[in-house]
Amino acid sequence: MDLPPNSCLWYFFLPFFVDGAAQVQLTQDQLSITRKPTKTGRIDCKVSGINFRDAYIHWYRHRPGEAPEWILYFKTQTEKSNFDKEKFSVDKTTEKSTLTVNKLTYNDMATYYCAYWDRTVLETHKHSENNYIKVFGSGTKLIVSSKFYSTKLDSTKIQALPPSTEQDGKVSYMCLIEDFYPNVIKVTWEEENKNAEKNGVHEEIWPPGDNQQSYSLSSWLTVDKNSNKNYRCKYEHEIKGDYVPMESPGIYRTSFNNIVYI
Repeated sequence: MDLPPNSCLWYFFLPFFVDGAAQVQLTQDQLSITRKPTKTGRIDCKVSGINFRDAYIHWYRHRPGEAPEWILYFKTQTEKSNFDKEKFSVDKTTEKSTLTVNKLTYNDMATYYCAYWDRTVLETHKHSENNYIKVFGSGTKLIVSSKFYSTKLDSTKIQALPPSTEQDGKVSYMCLIEDFYPNVIKVTWEEENKNAEKNGVHEEIWPPGDNQQSYSLSSWLTVDKNSNKNYRCKYEHEIKGDYVPMESPGIYRTSFNNIVYI
């Protein structure tokens, strides 16, 4: 069962709630999409844990500095909300909802979230089954740009710098990623295929200079000096490369792949 937007007086805007106890999962794999003005942007949302065919999937838009804005809900081609059909279209395939934003303008730049009213979470806490909570996907940022539309895969460079000098029994490894656009990027550190975020992780992003249009980022991981584990720096971006695992310990540099092992 699901609800149209006006059937409940409250909801929680929780883009990352899918990591909690809810059985329903909404996954937005696209961190960002970049398109030229007047072109079309398509944003996907994968849904699991529900009867997807009969589910109402909602879409929200969140512009910086503004409150989240509900756009539409969609069940089938014959049952959908009355939205701007020239600007938006929406479709459902097998366990995926796709929002299409047509005739892009700079005003369309925002982060778009899919959502679903879920009852199971509140039922596990013995609340009334007439209460619902809204589960959100992680969001996809839509970027409209005419000066820089795409980046060749082999132009993005990632390298691992030598570890820092020991300080207070700790050393730091640095991962440098250069020449990427747009500036939406996700960097994670792993130790032997496990998340290493429990260690000290910091990062800094640099905007384009006078003679360039791309961004750079440095991310560093601080660990105990006696650690003998293999670490790797991994990034996700709108333009992705292949993953090439390196099993031997040491410091490696790659230009065409987006994983570095240290």
